[in-house]
Amino acid sequence: MNSKLKVARPTSFRSRGLRPLAHFTIPTWVLLAIVILIPFVYGIYISFLSINLASILPPEFIGFKNYATVLAASETWATFRITIAITIVGLALQIPLGIWLAIALHENLKGTKIFRSILITPMLLTPVAVGLTYRFMFDTDLGVINWVLGGFGIEKVNWLGSQTSALFAIILVDSWQSVPFVMLLSLAALTAISPSLYEAARVDGASNRQIFWRITLPLITPTLLVITMIKIMDFLKLFDTLFILTRGGPGNATTTLGLWTYKTGFIFLELSQAAALGVIIALITAPVYFLWRKASRGVR
Repeated sequence: MNSKLKVARPTSFRSRGLRPLAHFTIPTWVLLAIVILIPFVYGIYISFLSINLASILPPEFIGFKNYATVLAASETWATFRITIAITIVGLALQIPLGIWLAIALHENLKGTKIFRSILITPMLLTPVAVGLTYRFMFDTDLGVINWVLGGFGIEKVNWLGSQTSALFAIILVDSWQSVPFVMLLSLAALTAISPSLYEAARVDGASNRQIFWRITLPLITPTLLVITMIKIMDFLKLFDTLFILTRGGPGNATTTLGLWTYKTGFIFLELSQAAALGVIIALITAPVYFLWRKASRGVR
């Protein structure tokens, strides 16, 4: 019998109308929907209800009343101002310091590899562990910081007992853990710059300051924009280190918008108002996210 054997060809992904990577990313999208999208939608839903964890009354639909209540509260705006203050001072400290360390490491001086490993160490620690460590260090009576200051004849400072010193402590701890992140991204941007540009500038007699302002800074600006957007989002949702250090105290002197949301929901038990605050934070973060996406397109 003369018969032609037909060999079945496997159906390609493209013939099915799917890209090859789609099959591998579907589980990820399902997981993201479960842990992010569904809770977010549910949070929006309960923000329109009257849910109080201390009440036995059934929840009722009250529309935008929760949003009006939280926006009219003076505590909301006070915590928003504190959040902005921490963000501005934190960015002003972390980004220049991260750039300076990146430039120092980019010179490949002796001991650079060891120094780089030491600088990366804070990124490997959990915020809770860092917060507990620094809370003990800032302790008025037993803290090592006051012990060192006492050696120079300086009186003990209640670091976490006043707004100014407590905010300083929060920014210092966050900077200690975040500067390595800024440094690594800045170092990656510096590595991408062609050495011939520096050589040509030095041949033309440019100083180190002129090289930085005319070559280095313009070329790493897209990366710095990405870093800035990421750090703004980090400051808007700052919680763990802050909660361990001060619990938002004294009073609400160091309470940020994210921590105020936690207090509203789990201390004052106003769950719907906390959900409304969460939606407001998401709305504030959304423009920053889209600016980050736009800025990240220039970083490849």
